[in-house]
Amino acid sequence: MKTYHGSCFCGAVGFEADGDLAEGTMRCNCSFCRKTRYWEMRLPDPGGFRLVRGRDTIAETPRADGADIDMHHWFCVRCGTRLWTEGDIAEMGGRFVQVFVPALDDATEAELIAAPVYWADGAHDNWWNPAPETRHL
Repeated sequence: MKTYHGSCFCGAVGFEADGDLAEGTMRCNCSFCRKTRYWEMRLPDPGGFRLVRGRDTIAETPRADGADIDMHHWFCVRCGTRLWTEGDIAEMGGRFVQVFVPALDDATEAELIAAPVYWADGAHDNWWNPAPETRHL
């Protein structure tokens, strides 16, 4: 377990996240993840996420599909950098926070290369099972 420090491109938003890239990351085939090239590290404890600056500079991406699901994607309104996702979905184990891996400032190149990636089938609301095809993601 490590405390990672993350930020947006312009530096307006900063956060800390307690996690371990070696425990795995996730990519998904849902429309949001495909369009934003989202790559996340789920934190073992949602309380391990701390926003340290920029609360007034974040916004939530509106849901394009109108689905009533407790999942919220946050980004910096100044530079557009994706930052983290939080929510509460029973099929995903309840309350969660996952951070956008490319926003981690102090993740080493070696950690990023070695980080396992789980490819989830979010396109079919079936996140707990692998995506049938990942080459396009």
